Amino acid sequence: MKTLITIANAELRDLFWQEATRNKLASFSEVDFIPLNEAFTSDDLCERIGAYDACITSWGAPRFTPEVLARAERLKFIGHGAGSVASIVNEDVFDTSITVTSANKVLALSTAECAFSLIFAGAWDFAGYSTRIKQGQWSNNSRDTVLGVTRRVIGLVGFGEISKHVIRMLQPFNVKILLQSSYCTPKEADTLGVEVCGLNELFERSDIVSLHNTWTPRTQGMIGAEQLMRLRDGALIVNTARGPIMKEQALVDELRKGRIFAALDVYDQEPLPADHELLAMPNVLCLPHIGGFHGLLKRELCDFIVDELHRYVKGEDVVGRVTLDQYRRLTPC
Repeated sequence: MKTLITIANAELRDLFWQEATRNKLASFSEVDFIPLNEAFTSDDLCERIGAYDACITSWGAPRFTPEVLARAERLKFIGHGAGSVASIVNEDVFDTSITVTSANKVLALSTAECAFSLIFAGAWDFAGYSTRIKQGQWSNNSRDTVLGVTRRVIGLVGFGEISKHVIRMLQPFNVKILLQSSYCTPKEADTLGVEVCGLNELFERSDIVSLHNTWTPRTQGMIGAEQLMRLRDGALIVNTARGPIMKEQALVDELRKGRIFAALDVYDQEPLPADHELLAMPNVLCLPHIGGFHGLLKRELCDFIVDELHRYVKGEDVVGRVTLDQYRRLTPC
């Protein structure tokens, strides 16, 4: 069989295609890479795809347009060494016999660890204390307390691979976990030890709220002033999902009151402008969209896809398969 790797970025290729991963793929497939650091478009893919049985992609790879699929006479496998496949395929790929898979299971663990870390960093006001000690201020043992995590009520918005990891990470801290999702069955909720409830109720009852929904037309702006005003004083909101899920101006307005905290990794506009108000707020911890940056896990994205392709070749089930129903719920980019 023959596999085409459509990753042109030299830094990504160095990160993903270590010698062991290259050798693993070469043990059962001929392998071709597109040229490094050169534009490679869907038109270019259309010209080359007819010679290949499999294609491995990642961030920046060209889209499989209808024209590409029409020329992909041999293609049986598309493996995306990243999260959402919405940037590389359209719904029409699910009308073909091509298996589509992604490394979302790997990336989700990295993002979950980031969310877990932000929950703790925000609940302990690490950013605030770090800023104050650099300004010559010490803590006041007679006065100061922090929100903390142990025995708190934590609300998770959205139910997928990331939130499942976060639930497991939080369980040792004797927390009460609320979940807002239409995709979690009563049996799953019981197994995970969470309580499913409505969005407004979750905001009213939670000490900490963490967002994990995908960004779709249905979820855009689903968190606004109506929800944020329901947070109790001293509550924390964490967003490692996508900025547009929450109305940013509504968040800024609520944060200006000084009664809640936020820990954010995503924003409406990225990169976040240097003069953005969020960056000057003492009750906000801002990160530059690093949720997928876990060094070991990020390096394993394409290695996971190589294993997926090997499973496919051997007639085994692929574990990261993307279905049409899942595709329709994906973040678009």
